[in-house]
Amino acid sequence: MKRKVHVLSIQESYLNIISRQLIEVLGDRIEISSLTIKNLQMNIISPGDIVILSKGILIGITRPFVPASCPIIIAKREINIVNTKELISLPDGQKILVVNDTIEHSKETAFSLENIYFEHTYFVDDGVTPIPDAIDFIVTPGEMQLVPQHLTNVIDIGPRLLDYQTFLELSILIDENYDKQHLINRFMKSQVSLAIEVVDDRVGQALEISNQVETNHSMNTPLKIDDLLTDERINKITAKIEEHGFLEESIKILELFEDGKKQFNSFGRLKLKQMLESNGFYLSEQQVRIRLEVLQELGLLLARQGRGGTTITKIGEKFLNNTSAESGK
Repeated sequence: MKRKVHVLSIQESYLNIISRQLIEVLGDRIEISSLTIKNLQMNIISPGDIVILSKGILIGITRPFVPASCPIIIAKREINIVNTKELISLPDGQKILVVNDTIEHSKETAFSLENIYFEHTYFVDDGVTPIPDAIDFIVTPGEMQLVPQHLTNVIDIGPRLLDYQTFLELSILIDENYDKQHLINRFMKSQVSLAIEVVDDRVGQALEISNQVETNHSMNTPLKIDDLLTDERINKITAKIEEHGFLEESIKILELFEDGKKQFNSFGRLKLKQMLESNGFYLSEQQVRIRLEVLQELGLLLARQGRGGTTITKIGEKFLNNTSAESGK
């Protein structure tokens, strides 16, 4: 029987990333529940479940919702070494400015880089530490929207992931005799797997950026949904969908969620299964779950626990419109 693990965070984008990593490493031993703090409700977490918090400061906020018998792990993040190939080729002695969404996260990222690529000097603009007039490179862990668009000396190393120590703590709670070498191998696999996603398909991350651009006009990156969904990108999304089932099924799922969004209705897998059947698509619960997971990974759907439900994203709507237009609808 799989152990239930609840991942709690403030940011939805962070939840999506680390949930995929958890599945890559321990998906055969745990059942994942990803929750933002705003969607946390009483009785979601059961006694004996494991809770992973993205930050230690969330302990006080989440305590009323977490039974006393639940072990709590404070997640630690580390850069994905697979995404740092560009740093390997840099000449020694580079001055590197680290840019992340907060000063705290920037310092954490700089600390990680210092302990791996010790050949360079790293700076964080914290308002205290002097920044050299001449910076050789800017490094950011997936926060390109924070970097001025005209700069060309920027290296994006992709979002940070859970570190090995976090997985070690989790594996001990699940099975104290779990082979540590197997855990290391799976952890390395997760880094490679998620690195491939960063290089080959950043649709989910781009969705987060586009939402921030729309709500913050002071940002310098004029990113639009049309810019993200090129013909090549649409073809890649289509190919990924067809790896796990027929495209028509997923198109119908997107249509149902689009209709639900227009009517301010949300629904779960069982209701979706019934709605698909009424439209002539007969899928098992497992098949429905897989279709939803794939659409969420591609950034076409956004799945929330609790009252939030599942909703189609703006990229999902654009993809649906483009696909419908091509099919002559």
